[in-house]
Amino acid sequence: MRNLSRIVLCAVLSFLGVFAAVDASHGQTYDRTISGAVVQKITIAIGGFAGFTLSGEDLGKLGAAVLANDLRFTTVFDVMEGAILPFDPGTVQLDQERAVMPGLAALKVQQFAVGQVSSRGREAVLEGRLFDVNTGNQVFAKRYVGDAKFFRLIIHRFADDIVFNLTGEKGIAQTRIAFVSAVSRTAKEIFVMDYDGASLLPLTGNQTINLSPRWSPDGRLIAYTSYRNNNPDLFVLNFDSGRRDVLSAQRGLNVTPAWSPDGQWLALAMSASGGTNLFIMPKAGGTPRPLTAGPTISISPSFSPNGRQIVFNSDRGGVPQVYIMDVDGSNLHRLTFQGNYNSSPRWSSRGEKIVFMCRLAGNQICLINPDGSGLQQLTSAGSNEDPAWSPDGRHIAFSSTRSGQRDIFVMHADGTEQRRLTNNGRENYLPDWSP
Repeated sequence: MRNLSRIVLCAVLSFLGVFAAVDASHGQTYDRTISGAVVQKITIAIGGFAGFTLSGEDLGKLGAAVLANDLRFTTVFDVMEGAILPFDPGTVQLDQERAVMPGLAALKVQQFAVGQVSSRGREAVLEGRLFDVNTGNQVFAKRYVGDAKFFRLIIHRFADDIVFNLTGEKGIAQTRIAFVSAVSRTAKEIFVMDYDGASLLPLTGNQTINLSPRWSPDGRLIAYTSYRNNNPDLFVLNFDSGRRDVLSAQRGLNVTPAWSPDGQWLALAMSASGGTNLFIMPKAGGTPRPLTAGPTISISPSFSPNGRQIVFNSDRGGVPQVYIMDVDGSNLHRLTFQGNYNSSPRWSSRGEKIVFMCRLAGNQICLINPDGSGLQQLTSAGSNEDPAWSPDGRHIAFSSTRSGQRDIFVMHADGTEQRRLTNNGRENYLPDWSP
C-alpha cells in the first residue's frame, strides 16, 4: 500500500515546481467574485499551440483543447472559437502576437492566451503568455517544463495562472476529485481523477469496502472509512510519507469524516456509545469529544468556512433533516423543513450556501442559505446524491443515476452545464473535491 501511495503522489505532484517563471508586465485585474449577481464574462482567445508530437501525441492540439475547456469551465471566461477569429490561431508565433491584436480588438476580445510547445529531451516545454488586447501589454509569461505524460497538468497550471492574474482568485484546473468506485460485488475502492475526469488513479486496493474520502485543506491527507480490519475504521492517508494510519477504530461506525478549515481537527460520526453521534478529534488522534448525544442518528458533518459552525443531518425529528450547530455542539437548530428526507449537507467555501441532497420528486441536489432561506433545486434527472463543492465555490460534484448506473457528474453552482465525468461501467459515488 505504501508503494501505491507513493505512485499516486508522484502522479499528483511530480510536475509541480519544475517550471520557471519569467518576469512580465501586468495588465488589468477583473473583479469576478461570486455574490449572486450575474457578471459579464471575460472574452478570451487562444492562439499558438502549433502541432508538436512527442511520445506519439500531438501536444499542441491537446494543449489548445485542454486550455479552452479549463477556461470555459471556470464560468469566468467566454472562450472564442478559433474558427471565428480573423486569422488561423495555430499560426501565431511567439513575439508576433501584437500583429493580430487589431483583429482581436475588432471582435471585442479582451485577453489573448498564446502557447508554444517544444521539448527538452523527454520533457515537454510550454511557453505560455497572456496579453491584454486593449493595451497590447503582456500580462504575464511563464515557461512550464515537465514529463510529457503530465502535459495535461502543465496546461492546467497555465489555465490557473491565467485565472489568478486576471481575477486574483486561485483557479481549480489543477484540482482533483476523489470518489468511491465499486470494482466488484464486494470491493469498493477509492480513486482520484483530475477535475475534468482525466488521469484516473487508485488510492486503495485492499479488496474491501472503502468509503467517504475527504481531502484535508492542504491536500496532503485524505481521511476515509475502510473495512480492511473488519470494522468501519477511520483511516488517514498521508501523501508525503505514503502512510495509512488508523485514526479511530472504536467498535461500530467511524464514518463520514470532515476536516476543520485549519486542518487540525476531524469531525466524524461514531456509534460506539449508543445511537450514531458526531464527535470531534485532533487530526493526530486522541480522545474524541462528543458534539451530539442520544439514540438517534447524526452524520455527515461539514464545517463552515470560519470553523465556527457545523452543518450535518440527523433523524432526531423523526426523518433525516439538515441541522446546524456551533462547533462545540451548542445552539443546535434545524435548517430544512421542505421535503421528508434531506441529507449529506456541505458548506460552500464562500460561506453563503449549503448544498445537500433533497428528496423532491426523487433524490435531487438543492441549495439553501445558512439562515434557511433561498431553497433552490439544481437537478431533476435521475437520482442525485453526494454533493461536494469545488474549492472556489463555483461548481458542485455529485453522483447521479441518470445514465443507468451511479456516476460522478459536475455542474456549475447555479445548476447549469451538468456533465458526466466517469463512464467505466461501475457504480461511482461519494465524490470529494481537493483544495
